[in-house]
Amino acid sequence: MLAVVGHVARKETRQILRDRRSLLLILVMPIVLTFLFGKALETGELRQIPSVILNQDGSPESNVIVTAFSTYDEVQLQGEVATLQEAQDLLAQGKIKAAIVIPRGFMRQIEAGEEAQLQLLLDGTDNNSAPIVEGVARRVIQRYNTERAIKGLWARGVRPDRGRRLIQPVFVHREIRYNPGLQYLSYVMPGVIGLTLQLLTVMLMAVTIPRERERGTLDQLMATPITRTELILGKLLPYFGISLLNVATILFVADRWFNVPVVERLPLLLALCALFVLSSLATGLLISTVSRSQFQAVQIAVFYILPVFMLSGAYAPIEAIPDYIRPISSLFPLMYFSRAVRAVTLRGAGLSLVWKDLVILGGFVLILLYWAVLSFRKRVA
Repeated sequence: MLAVVGHVARKETRQILRDRRSLLLILVMPIVLTFLFGKALETGELRQIPSVILNQDGSPESNVIVTAFSTYDEVQLQGEVATLQEAQDLLAQGKIKAAIVIPRGFMRQIEAGEEAQLQLLLDGTDNNSAPIVEGVARRVIQRYNTERAIKGLWARGVRPDRGRRLIQPVFVHREIRYNPGLQYLSYVMPGVIGLTLQLLTVMLMAVTIPRERERGTLDQLMATPITRTELILGKLLPYFGISLLNVATILFVADRWFNVPVVERLPLLLALCALFVLSSLATGLLISTVSRSQFQAVQIAVFYILPVFMLSGAYAPIEAIPDYIRPISSLFPLMYFSRAVRAVTLRGAGLSLVWKDLVILGGFVLILLYWAVLSFRKRVA
């Protein structure tokens, strides 16, 4: 059996090496995709949200508020407008995402001990920018209220440090473990690695058997004494070797360009990647066995990869997915891979913490390979 599998693997390898353009694409694409996905998701935070100020009061107190907004990176003040209609027009045209309105009588209300209001006009079509600007506004007002209260106590003879403790007697001491900079890329990079590997392996493997069928060589192979299992394993091995090479390049890019710590737990990461690659190749094989043409295989592969991208928890916490959809996520190997890689790279987890994910990935490999062999036998029969 091993000799036959080796013969098929050598034949498949020669076909891969013969197509130099495809081989170059296979080897270069992982680097390009990892770099592009990584750069696109590097910050994960919105900065410089275009906004304008409408300062109808024009008082010293309102100017303090305007200055406070300019100190936050999240908001990019593009100047002041003269009227409320002008601010609304800019919002309607999509030129700004927020307008900060300080109404007339702002300072007078404060000095009279009345409740003064700050108005925000937010673009609700962008549900990412709106809450960020609102959060900045709350911080500005909180800081303004605190400083004004401290000045009031100081005028009564209370020292500023004492006044601050009276106003804010409780402080939150924050200690962040495992990702102290709260870098979004550190969270999402395991998903980038997994998606890149899966995209390439599933696509490559899905077209193998339809390609043989279109060339008319599949019937010739079936006329030989080779078994279906030997044929499938022989076709899988070359792509597994190429995928391992892709794993090395992707991990190198993640380590060197995006500071993902892979060296400390490299053997465990390689084991996770190897099992995940095998599960992806087995998925591609299964697609390959049910496809009549390469075009159909690519269509099915895309149809599979899109929900994986959305539901695997690779780019957002799995808890954000509705409860009634979450069971579907457990059907995707990428969920277990990204969870385990995230634990290894961020928390420094060892085998004792991720062995369950390794076992589950191994189970996916066995089930999908067995399913692919059965499907191929039925199709050929």
